[in-house]
Amino acid sequence: MVRLFLWGILILLFTASKGLAQHLQGIAPGNYAGTNSLYHNPAFVADSRYSVFGNLVGLNYYVGNNHVKWDAPYSFASFVTNSTGDQYRNDQGKLVFPRKYLDQKLNGNLKYLNTGLDVRLPSLMISLKKGKMGLGFNTRARTLLHLSQTTEPLAQLIRGSTQDTTLHKQMFRNQSGKLAANIFGEYSLTFGAVVYDAETDFLKFGVTVKRVIGLSQNHINIQKADYELVPDPAYGNLRYMTAVSSLDGDTRYTTDDGIRSSSLNPEWWLLGKSAPGSGWALDIGAVYEYRPNIQRYRNFSGPADSPRRDPSVNKYLYRIAASITDAGFLNFHNSYYNYAQSASNVAGNLDYGSFNPWRGFDNFYQALENNLGLPAAVPSKARTLMPMAFQASIDYRYTDNIFVNAMLVTPLTKARSGNMRQESLLSVVPRYEHRWFEISLPVSLMNHYRSLGIGLAGRAGPLWLGTDHLGGLFNIGKPKALSFYAGLSMGIYQRPLTDEIPCWPPKERFFRRLFRSR
Repeated sequence: MVRLFLWGILILLFTASKGLAQHLQGIAPGNYAGTNSLYHNPAFVADSRYSVFGNLVGLNYYVGNNHVKWDAPYSFASFVTNSTGDQYRNDQGKLVFPRKYLDQKLNGNLKYLNTGLDVRLPSLMISLKKGKMGLGFNTRARTLLHLSQTTEPLAQLIRGSTQDTTLHKQMFRNQSGKLAANIFGEYSLTFGAVVYDAETDFLKFGVTVKRVIGLSQNHINIQKADYELVPDPAYGNLRYMTAVSSLDGDTRYTTDDGIRSSSLNPEWWLLGKSAPGSGWALDIGAVYEYRPNIQRYRNFSGPADSPRRDPSVNKYLYRIAASITDAGFLNFHNSYYNYAQSASNVAGNLDYGSFNPWRGFDNFYQALENNLGLPAAVPSKARTLMPMAFQASIDYRYTDNIFVNAMLVTPLTKARSGNMRQESLLSVVPRYEHRWFEISLPVSLMNHYRSLGIGLAGRAGPLWLGTDHLGGLFNIGKPKALSFYAGLSMGIYQRPLTDEIPCWPPKERFFRRLFRSR
């Protein structure tokens, strides 16, 4: 039931994104990450090293699972860039990708898959009140797909299709699984401020309010399915189809017209009334800094009771950050675009010709309705939780330019709930940091803390890019997770303080001297 839909989504994500990571742990902890740090903790908007920072565009992609491993003779990087050798192509020059290139881990356990594409659109961050406050405005679009609680034979069918000969001549009973895919945009306002400054102890607080606009939802819940793979006489018994003898479940989806309804009309993108869905979310966070050598960064030429501190440099020995992100909901409220189906002990054949070629979501769900004898889809409203998570990090400064960061991300929505879910992460990231360039080496436990990844990330001028899983990108071992991120951004740095005593009388500015009457 879910094979063609899932592979359609996966192909879309893999080909559109050209790869990407969920948390940017190679970039986000840095003191020059700008708006990219606000997704980890909104308090970073205050006491920034930038006076003004702007993000032009960024991409961030992650995929992880516990079922298949990349086992192709070429890397995923060469796969998505279409740079594989001729020996892996057919006579027409098309790349050959047999399903055996996705090696399976068969242990009888329930299977899951998490993948997400995050497109970071133009964003702005401004420092206020000499760094004591900060303001940020961010925009982005996100696609999240979560396959969970899926029995192993059904996961084998998704991976190998009906042509997997190891699944033929068997009756599979009591199969189940959940698929949740959501596409949405958001724009957000971030405010942060220093709330406590006692020389060595420094605390700042921040909050982000997000307006979420839902573009599409696709939820498939297979509660119980009995099926077998049988030859399809329409293709001379050369192809196989899924003969379903009993199926219980339900679906929720947004029609193709809902996706095409995107508009610059404020009722669509601002109020969300005419969009398929809308909602709100909140990020809240705090950052503590321990500054034992704060005297090094003070300017003594000002008033003795209120010396200024140099805003252009980092002052902490260690920094502790904690936040709750994406606390909120997305309500697909527009029943003109959103529909639901239900199945109770239905039966029928799911054949290749009914679903291919791909002709959109409407055709997919109509084919399910026709082939399984489902009741007609009805208009519906549905609410899903945003991928709420707890995020924490500790950043230790070894020298003025060398730092070590430890980060933890744990999801706060349950896997079996069918809601959107953040990917888990535990990482240690040493980095060399300069205002004009940066390089880091993330070492991470990703994919439900099951996949060890060693990455490489960097920043040079306006360009930032990296991966948290070099093995997944360059075919080292048999990776089950992959990430990649890149983007363009720039900022105006805070001006350093000096201890110079101003000249007297003050120097006249150039234009005042030029136009001064003589």
